[in-house]
Amino acid sequence: MSVESIKEMEDFFRSMRQSFNSRDLKTYRSHFWTDQRFRNLDASGRRDRGWGAFEEVLDQEFRYLDSVKLELKDMDFQVFDDQFATAIGTWKLSQIDPEGRAHEQGGSCTFSVCRLSDDWKIVAQHFSPLEAEEAAAE
Repeated sequence: MSVESIKEMEDFFRSMRQSFNSRDLKTYRSHFWTDQRFRNLDASGRRDRGWGAFEEVLDQEFRYLDSVKLELKDMDFQVFDDQFATAIGTWKLSQIDPEGRAHEQGGSCTFSVCRLSDDWKIVAQHFSPLEAEEAAAE
């Protein structure tokens, strides 16, 4: 695994996070494999089969919420033959609804990333919530 590969992954996930935080669905979408075989497992237990199902939920959230902020921390990347990568870290999502109520959640995240043509694409992602003991310790 080269230094260049790590830098590429860091830049990729920074761009993904920034597009999410600016609610730029078109740019955010460009980070993902938009095939019907894409899988998203979120912290609430929701499973989206196919990019379209995940995009519908995101579009509704982006339109409804006054503010969203996704943070990814302590990311550990493993790149294999410059064709496949995994990224494991922690996440925190802060949201403000139209009534001004703040909601925060966080936990662990895992991404499977594959090089398709010349671009990296997330082919599967999984978000799990913090355990109660871990949340109390923070």
